[in-house]
Amino acid sequence: MSHASPSSDGQTPECLVILGLRPPLTLEDVKQAYMAKAMKAHPDRGGDPQEFIRLQKAFDDANDYVKFKASKIEWLASKIDAYAQQQEVATETIERGGSIEMEETDWLRRSFGEDFGHVADKMVAVRLANGRADDIYAVLLGFRSDSLKDLAVLDLAGGPITDEGLLQLKELKSLRHLDLRGTRVGKLAAEVPGWFENLEFLGLPKGALGMFARMTMPRRVKLALGDTADEE
Repeated sequence: MSHASPSSDGQTPECLVILGLRPPLTLEDVKQAYMAKAMKAHPDRGGDPQEFIRLQKAFDDANDYVKFKASKIEWLASKIDAYAQQQEVATETIERGGSIEMEETDWLRRSFGEDFGHVADKMVAVRLANGRADDIYAVLLGFRSDSLKDLAVLDLAGGPITDEGLLQLKELKSLRHLDLRGTRVGKLAAEVPGWFENLEFLGLPKGALGMFARMTMPRRVKLALGDTADEE
């Protein structure tokens, strides 16, 4: 294992630069570098929440990089299923008038080119406001897959989602922005910040939270209550 300089040389993946590493390296090298930095960067120790999220992402990407270098064929095979599921969710979302955002993996494109490099793209945002009940639950089924473990933004404002539907989102641990204004979410609303430790924005329908629940909302979460996404 070797250590990277503070800035990228254009060839070393950004994730390794953030962790202070250079190839060759192992998964254990990545783990040790992450743990050393996480001890200082964690918000509970006074670190910046955004920098900690950036460090977590670098850790995930660096693990991918090491596995890819060790066995390209095995690594690519492990990505195909997740890629197919992401595309299914993307297609259904767009067909229903929504939109998605993907995050690209630069180092993979340098290895395989623009077309094949998309296999490792990560879906980071889904916006499907005002969806019909049958439509929204059809799309939510895809969220059970690990293929959406990087989803950071989910906008379902104005849709028919209820507490039952909200429970389907519980495994999306990377969520930072969740907009449920104008939905039928109710009694479970107060539990949401406990599900997503990186949550920064939470939009809820009017009346979903009592005064005590609003007062005890974590400071990291910006809360918006309203019947539409236009209300702040």
